[in-house]
Amino acid sequence: MQVHNLPDRKYVREEILPAVKGEAFANVLLVGTRRYTVSYPAQLASPGTLVWTVDLDPSAAKFGNGKHHQVGDVCEVAELFPDLRFDAVMANGLLGFGIDSLDDIRRFADAMYESLQPGGFLMLGWDADRTADPTSNSDIAARFDHAPMAALPKRKSFVGCAGFDHVFDWFRRKPEWEAEQPPT
Repeated sequence: MQVHNLPDRKYVREEILPAVKGEAFANVLLVGTRRYTVSYPAQLASPGTLVWTVDLDPSAAKFGNGKHHQVGDVCEVAELFPDLRFDAVMANGLLGFGIDSLDDIRRFADAMYESLQPGGFLMLGWDADRTADPTSNSDIAARFDHAPMAALPKRKSFVGCAGFDHVFDWFRRKPEWEAEQPPT
């Protein structure tokens, strides 16, 4: 089965993207671009919403959102998009696929916290066989509340999807006064 036709990808196209579009966010960041994600920016586009894309792989830029695409490390998002704060960041397939160690996850959590507006949303898509549950990570929990986004549940799991368990979690950025410094 092609990636595009997997149940978790259909969920992205049929549930997540319409829900995010319905919120009429000003700036949305899609992390990771591939052939099967090329239509995502257009599906999110609406008056007043800019959709940005980023990918570490220069050859994936052709699947990004044209002039709104950056090549680089999402953990350096502040340098890639210096004048932007996002209302939503959608990061699918990073944990366990390049953001692997606890230090990597700490850098990622810091970068996402700094790049999101207070109250902004972070969607993490992850495979249960590749990484630990992000809701149990102290760096993520210190900066984000596990919370639903619009009508979407805070967690949606696809068990045995193409031989793996894929999970989507939504997190809401805590205000600065609520964010804690995780133990080191």
